[in-house]
Amino acid sequence: MNANAVARHYGSLTPEERFRLILAASGRGDDAERTRLVSAAPRLTLARPDHTPFAQAFHELALLIFIELSDAAASFSEALDHADLVAAEDEGEAAAGEEAAELASEGSRKRPTWQRCLDLALGFGFLLRTKAGGWKLFCEPLNVPPCQLWQGLPGLNRLQRALSLAESVAFAPEGFLRWLNRTRPKGCPELRDVPLTVEGIAAATESLFREQAAWWDGEKGYRP
Repeated sequence: MNANAVARHYGSLTPEERFRLILAASGRGDDAERTRLVSAAPRLTLARPDHTPFAQAFHELALLIFIELSDAAASFSEALDHADLVAAEDEGEAAAGEEAAELASEGSRKRPTWQRCLDLALGFGFLLRTKAGGWKLFCEPLNVPPCQLWQGLPGLNRLQRALSLAESVAFAPEGFLRWLNRTRPKGCPELRDVPLTVEGIAAATESLFREQAAWWDGEKGYRP
């Protein structure tokens, strides 16, 4: 039986059967089959409050930001743990001062291993703190606490502990910029500005929020 013959029966599928087949087609990358299944589905007429597109967009965005911040917090915590481990292992070498003569200048690339590991951790801390600050700045005009929709989610306490630590030990913007320039690949021009800012993240989040709200409002067409 060819695909067209099978497609003639798509209209008789139950909603759950159709959902399962669409999911399977998406999983194997069969966009044509997925489109045929969606196109054959009967349509539902729904009534909803006019603020629903904004509410739906905010809920989606809040969950996405939580996942992103949780990942950044994990990278920060793991990098700090690794720096502590390396520092303990290198304690004897550092005491002997074997590298001291080679590391006379601030800009030297041959920094002790423990220092490079710590710098990386402080860089991750800067990313975490800046991303969280961008989300907070985005939420301010909405008069909503940044963590309001995250209550009860697993990992929230761990994220909050990491954020609190990052406020104390992460790079400041100036230190982050110096670190980027110190570790930049050979031949790359020196950066003059920090490429990641709280304001920039807030603006990007606002743009994504508007885009998602427009999609839920139907301005960009139906996306199955």
